[in-house]
Amino acid sequence: MSESTFAVGDRVLVRTSPRFPTNNPRTPSYAKGKTGKVIAAYGRIQNPLDHHTAYEPLYTLAFEGSEIFDGRASHQVIAELHEEWLDPA
Repeated sequence: MSESTFAVGDRVLVRTSPRFPTNNPRTPSYAKGKTGKVIAAYGRIQNPLDHHTAYEPLYTLAFEGSEIFDGRASHQVIAELHEEWLDPA
């Protein structure tokens, strides 16, 4: 994959499984299948202690609380997810 696919302001759907096999534990189960908005894009992340090569682009997403909690919340939920978990919404 090249640089970041998504930009700040894009709406994305969090996949229920990654686009390819991964051991990435960062994707919270509450976000899977939900739609959020990119509020920050970091590009590829260098982490030589955990990965031999740069990892997939990382994003900060904002979800409406009602999206996560079935309409029972009015706040936002913020989460950071790697690109292999995201599709355009």
